[in-house]
Amino acid sequence: MDRRTRGVIAAAFIAQALGIGATIGAFSLFVRPIADGFSATTFEASAGLSLITMTLAMCGVPIGGWLDRGSPRHVMFTGCTILGATLLFASQAQSLLQLALACLVAGVAIPMLGPLTTAAVVSKATTAERGRALGIANLGVPIGGVVFALMGGTLIDASGWRTALQTFAIVVCAVGYTAIYFGIPKDLGAQSTDEATKPSTDDFWPPGRLVKSPIFLLIAVALGIGMGTNAGWISQAASFLHDQGATSQIAGVIIGATQGSMLIGTLYLGALVDRRDAVMILICVVAVQGMCFAIMMTGPGLSVVTAALVVFGIAAGGYLPVFGHLIAGQFGAANMGRTMGLANLAMLPFGFGLPMITGGMRDSGGDYQGAMLLCIGILSCGIAVLVALSRKLKESALEVEQPKTA
Repeated sequence: MDRRTRGVIAAAFIAQALGIGATIGAFSLFVRPIADGFSATTFEASAGLSLITMTLAMCGVPIGGWLDRGSPRHVMFTGCTILGATLLFASQAQSLLQLALACLVAGVAIPMLGPLTTAAVVSKATTAERGRALGIANLGVPIGGVVFALMGGTLIDASGWRTALQTFAIVVCAVGYTAIYFGIPKDLGAQSTDEATKPSTDDFWPPGRLVKSPIFLLIAVALGIGMGTNAGWISQAASFLHDQGATSQIAGVIIGATQGSMLIGTLYLGALVDRRDAVMILICVVAVQGMCFAIMMTGPGLSVVTAALVVFGIAAGGYLPVFGHLIAGQFGAANMGRTMGLANLAMLPFGFGLPMITGGMRDSGGDYQGAMLLCIGILSCGIAVLVALSRKLKESALEVEQPKTA
């Protein structure tokens, strides 16, 4: 990797740490304080993540197109500005309606800083060892989750959730602007110097062509199930830990450890996908997460729950680099923005509905047993989709090979 490529990866890493860590990564820490502050139910407080996921998914297509056609640097600066302003607005909210508006706007900013943009900019900057590069850049998600979870838990206990959001806004703008300015070139569409001699094999995939591809549809559904279920559960993790007797600070530490454990999955699985079958890796990841839910349903005590969450985080860390590598390999780096953006729409049924459904199940049942059973069922469907995807990819490979041998 040349210096330019390393700068792009570093900037994408930091942008993800800010965009995901300050929102989705730390969201569950705010559920109980906000519910108490506004005399709301867990269902109502959890609806914020559903709104974030809704706009995040819906904005993925236009933002992905902007990334493919325009300047990723401008996209990222815009996202940083919107997110910082939204966090400040949320810190001054006097009603749940105002917080809901803030969540909707935050969902617009996150794709400009998060996995969608990372997949696009890193794929533009690299060809060789793309899985490893995506793995390194996607470390921003767990590291950002650790930093903001620890910061948020401490600030909420010490000064309240409003101060925590104000601090988040300052960090996002100060660190984000600096990283983007120095790390993302204005001409990122041009290949890095160490990749410039390699021929491009990218084909053009407009949205109309993508939605007619069975492979894309299966990838999108698998991505939606995996990422959506993760987002739905993470929104309830702190509340679940409170039910196990943890304070906000302890819950922040445990969530930070869960986010930190994603580092292992991101690094190891991101490197592994350069040498192994991406779909089989994803099947293992989903199966491990299903087992973690089963352990949390039956595990006695906070220590067992913590261990299960850490393993859950290791598995979750593999989603972004493995899916990114799979999509880039199938549809080309030049189409990463629109492909990831369109695939994000599949998160809507899961990422939008699960936070409210799981929160509502906790309100009605008094615990998360039913919610975890639901997540196990959804992940089981995800395995079935991945098995179908594996078969379809093998059929496609045979169709390509047959003309060569004819």
